[in-house]
Formats: sequence, structure tokens, C-alpha cells
Amino acid sequence: MYNLFFLLSCLFPFATATTTAQVCSSAFALAKNFAVSVSTDTPLRGENVTTIFDFDLDAPVTGGEALYAVTYNGLPYSTQSPLCDEVAKSGDPCPLATGHHHQVSIAENTITGKLTTKITWTTEAGQEILCAQITLKSSA
Repeated sequence: MYNLFFLLSCLFPFATATTTAQVCSSAFALAKNFAVSVSTDTPLRGENVTTIFDFDLDAPVTGGEALYAVTYNGLPYSTQSPLCDEVAKSGDPCPLATGHHHQVSIAENTITGKLTTKITWTTEAGQEILCAQITLKSSA
């Protein structure tokens, strides 16, 4: 099953690229002060690129789903994974505790073309935790 690290690894090709990372969370999302960043928008082939999520939680989150909606060169794909499995890969234990979270994922660049990934986390009850959209455009 695809996961955060695989999908983020698809974001970083071996050619000149333009990357945008933005928050798409609703006003009712549980994550407050959410910021998403990508370390570089011009990764070289084989270079590791870092994606960072910073956010605050007013209450613990015991589980949920991580949904990935991807469009690669116009072709859509989506998948989901248990939230606790995904956050554990960044070293953040589950349940997610109240307070500040700094999650770092590192991926190697691998593709060319245009890739847009919308990452949405929800609780077990379906309440939005956060939403981020990362778009990468690259050419050979």
C-alpha cells in the first residue's frame, strides 16, 4: 500500500522543478497553526528532499485515516492508510498528544512531469485533522 513516504518520494523528480506546498485545511480542522514546507523546489536526481508538517493539537488524536489524492500527469489515484501507521514513520507516536507536533519526512526524488498530492488526515469519527496540498512541476 502506498504511504506518505512513497507518495512524497514521487514528488521529487530528477529535473528542474517548481514546488508549491500549501495548507488546505478548513477552519474547523483540529490542527491549529498548521504549516507545511518542502526543503527545495529544484532537487537533483538521488537528492533527498525533506517535507515538514508543523501543527498544534488542543486535544489528543487516538487514530483515524490518512487519505492521499494524487494526480500525476493528469491521471488520478487515491489511497488511504491508518493515521497511526503514517505518523509513526515520521517518529511521532500515536495517539497524537496535545501540543506541538513537528513531523519530518525525507524522500528521494524519482519522477518527472506534474504531480499534485492532497493529503488529508481525519479522525476515526471523520473530523478533519489537517489538509496539505503539494504540487510539483518538472521537466526533463
